[in-house]
Amino acid sequence: MAAKHSKIKDEPIKDLLGNINSSLVDKLVERVYGGDTSKIPTIDYLCAEPGKLPLQLAGIEMVEAGDEVTYTLGENLPEVSSWLETLASPKLSWLRALLTSVTIVQGTLYINNPIRRLLAPRRGQRVIVSPTSVIIYGAARSYGPHKDGFKALEVLYTATAGLINVAIYEERRDVSVPLLLHFQYKPSMSSTPIHEIAEGRNERIKQFYWKLWYRDSEVLPDIRDTFTGPEITVEARAVETFCAVVGNQGERFKTTWNSEVKAPMDFAIVTG
Repeated sequence: MAAKHSKIKDEPIKDLLGNINSSLVDKLVERVYGGDTSKIPTIDYLCAEPGKLPLQLAGIEMVEAGDEVTYTLGENLPEVSSWLETLASPKLSWLRALLTSVTIVQGTLYINNPIRRLLAPRRGQRVIVSPTSVIIYGAARSYGPHKDGFKALEVLYTATAGLINVAIYEERRDVSVPLLLHFQYKPSMSSTPIHEIAEGRNERIKQFYWKLWYRDSEVLPDIRDTFTGPEITVEARAVETFCAVVGNQGERFKTTWNSEVKAPMDFAIVTG
């Protein structure tokens, strides 16, 4: 078919097929919109049409003020997917892509979207949603008492650059220590419009733990030396307890299955 309609000598195949595509688009515009391109609707990205949301989820207080909506969660929590759909709203945007995408791109990998777990509903949360941000107060995730008004999470969107900056805050003796994650909104890639920026990610995580364990004024050192400390004994019971706490169900770390129990790499933090 392409060869049949070729009318230009030595025309590159890219141009030839591109002209066929353009002709099909022109015919579609003429048939559906009468040739008026201004009538063609625009959307951020291609996806399944969002379903209708309930006017208000049970157990959630909602207050609108201008372009901001504040949600306050009580004791009865909504189902996770319904809650995320409510925060995302039916409009196709960066926020909907961030909250409803099952998969995101992390470097060269396709992984489950961690933001969906991060924004799961928790009792006592106050969530403020605007066109360019999501801020969550209260319901801190770590162990121990926390201030009711503690800022636990902040998501900021910069439209000009398509950047989504996520700050997860941890409280350390009345000081907020942020863990920074950066994402790129790429609506042209409709299957996976959210891409995590891998550059500097490991360094940001190391900086977070260093400041959490020590203090903000301390600088993360470049440690390459070998240190020798006192000899210690790691008991199998301690390994099992650690794995139970962090949810590691590996059989190699259980005395039931092994005469000599192994320890996961994460246990190095405990021994350190």
